[in-house]
Amino acid sequence: MSWWNLSAASDWLDSLNTLASLEVLHLFSTNLPPTNLNSQSQSNLTVLNEIDLSGNNFSSRFPYWLANIHTLSSIYLNKCGLHGPIPEVVRNLTSLVDLYLSDNSLAGPIPISMSRLCNLRILDLSNNNLVGDIGYLGKAMTRCMKGLSMIKLRNNNLSRSLSRWIGSFPNLFSVDLSQNSLSGHVHTNISQLTNLYDLDLSDNLLEGILSEQHLANLSKLSRLDLSYNSLIISVGASWLPPFQLFGLWLCSFPLESQFPQWLQTQIGIETLDLHKTGILGHLPDWLWTSLSSLVSLDLSNNRITGMLPLSLVHMKSLQFLGLSSNQLEGQIPNMPESLELLDLSNNSLSRSLPNSVGGNKTRYILLSSNRLNRSIPTYFCNMPWLSAIDLSNNSLSGELPNCWKNSTRLYVVDFSNNKLEGQIPSSLGTLTHLGSLHLNNNRLSGSLPSSLRSCRLLNFLDLGDNNLEGSIPRWIGDNLEFLMILRLRSNHFTGNIPSELSQLQGLKVLDLANNKLSGPLPQGIGNFSAMASQMSMPIPPILVFGTTIGGTLNYNESIYISIKGEDRLYSRILYLMRSIDLSGNYLTGGIPTEIGALVELKNLNLSKNLLSGHIPETIGNMSKLESLDLSWNRLSGIIPQSMTSLHLLSHLNMSYNNLSGMVPQGSQLQTLGDEDPYIYAGNKYLCIHLASGSCFEQKDNHVDQAEDNDGHDIWLYIFSGLGFGVGFSSVWWLLVCSKAVGKRYFQFVDSTCEKVIRWMILLEKKVNKKTVGKRSVL
Repeated sequence: MSWWNLSAASDWLDSLNTLASLEVLHLFSTNLPPTNLNSQSQSNLTVLNEIDLSGNNFSSRFPYWLANIHTLSSIYLNKCGLHGPIPEVVRNLTSLVDLYLSDNSLAGPIPISMSRLCNLRILDLSNNNLVGDIGYLGKAMTRCMKGLSMIKLRNNNLSRSLSRWIGSFPNLFSVDLSQNSLSGHVHTNISQLTNLYDLDLSDNLLEGILSEQHLANLSKLSRLDLSYNSLIISVGASWLPPFQLFGLWLCSFPLESQFPQWLQTQIGIETLDLHKTGILGHLPDWLWTSLSSLVSLDLSNNRITGMLPLSLVHMKSLQFLGLSSNQLEGQIPNMPESLELLDLSNNSLSRSLPNSVGGNKTRYILLSSNRLNRSIPTYFCNMPWLSAIDLSNNSLSGELPNCWKNSTRLYVVDFSNNKLEGQIPSSLGTLTHLGSLHLNNNRLSGSLPSSLRSCRLLNFLDLGDNNLEGSIPRWIGDNLEFLMILRLRSNHFTGNIPSELSQLQGLKVLDLANNKLSGPLPQGIGNFSAMASQMSMPIPPILVFGTTIGGTLNYNESIYISIKGEDRLYSRILYLMRSIDLSGNYLTGGIPTEIGALVELKNLNLSKNLLSGHIPETIGNMSKLESLDLSWNRLSGIIPQSMTSLHLLSHLNMSYNNLSGMVPQGSQLQTLGDEDPYIYAGNKYLCIHLASGSCFEQKDNHVDQAEDNDGHDIWLYIFSGLGFGVGFSSVWWLLVCSKAVGKRYFQFVDSTCEKVIRWMILLEKKVNKKTVGKRSVL
């Protein structure tokens, strides 16, 4: 009756007890309701031989009554929601051959009494919370479990060493002790396991050397995983392994820098994972010929140099190729039609893209952070299963191809940080599954194509640092309801900020800085729910962890956010960020009081606009604020006392406004001002410490006229010289430099000016102190 829907069978356990002649019970994945499996003794099931209740979430303890059925030979209770300890009474199941209790929440030690199950052939306790000394348990098991053929204890909390017991089960063909805390050395008597087919000791604390003696008699070994240990394989250069591996995993395994020579003999191997093993130098030529049957090859995060072959088309079984984060040079090879996953990112590969990087089965292409140039080939548009393409951080040029109508499964498109020109192709709007679009830091022009309104599943839209123009479309707020990141900074957008943006309930980052936007801040700015509360809105896995494609192949969402006076790259913690940056525009009017509703906001930058009026009291409600920049506006009035509640504030800039009165005393605002007076500069009647005279310009300030004139002369000379230098050099750079260089130059000029102003303010503060001292003497 497996796979039936028995969710309404509330009395199934009672009914079961009426079947006194039942020998085999299969109720696998039948959606049985949560049940206390110990509510009935089931005393009538005296001849039951096999029971399979796996795949049902009972949320119960192990059924004790099973131990009274001495005829039981097979128990399948994996994925049953079992919790609590494994009871000692299981020792009574003396006829038991197969015991599957994996994927539950069983806790505590494995009962030593289980060593009395002399007929046990298969023991699977994987993925529980079991603890204890595996050495003590293993020694006890050797007393009568001579027929044990499979032991799986994966992903528990077992500890201590394997010691000698591991070699005492001559019939073992599968051993999985991975993801525990096993320590010590692997004993050489493991070589006595002559029937061993599968050995997985990965993710432990094992150390020492695995020599030829360990592996000498393992002629049937086909699958070996020793990843994430401190073991070292030490064999002679001419060693010939007695086995032919199907799969080998040595991730984060300290190989002796050279590619293992003995692998040349493994002509039938299909999976080879040597990522992060310290391999140094060129790859051997025989890798691409002797191991041509490879299905999956991962050599990422090493120090591999040299060039790849011109073509890998002959490797007709290859589906996964990961060589990211190495030092490879030259051209990307032509790839076989079978390829599904390709990651060559973070190398020094150059020239144009090859004639083919896959075929109809290709799903993921990650080629970021290389030196690729020329244009993007149109064959990418003819890959119907393509889900993610990342060509960012290269030198690709020309226009984006306008042929994406057949790429209906594309979820990630990242062409950022290149030299692409022209308009955003309208065919991108046909990608109805698109979740992430990064075209930032290129030379794209024109307006946003209205076809993008059809990409209703977009979570991330980054078009910053281009030459885009026109108004920000209202359909962004009307249609892209799942948008979480909207970054349009450093373009030429004009007009008002559309009020429809406030409909984006899940928006976490809004960056419209450095455009030509005008008009008031939208009144609905307080409606961004994700910034106003800790929403339970599901976060796409790509935002938190990146998209794990297979092995170490992955794509991580990342954007630059200007916060605390510098640009910071956010990737794995991007989902925690809440930010609004509208700086560097022509926005007018006041700051809406509704902005105080954004209590989860961490970064607010409204600087370099034309905002006026008072700072609203409600801004004090934004208790999560870490960075606040309101500088270079026309704000007036006092700094609200409510801002003393911003205890997490570590970066503040309110300079160059028309603020007056006292900075609230005994607060973070005063402390930040003491550390850097610049943050309040340019406010005529604003005082940090009234008693000490540290106001930027008080009405009753009767400084000696001669000293004052001398000071103004000094500033006049400094600003005249600085203005002449900046003006002359800016014109020269604009004539001879590219856009990217120009941007970097003006960032440098802004930074330099800011440093000069800070120095001037500190100097003026010192002069003011001296002046106050002179007055007191007089």
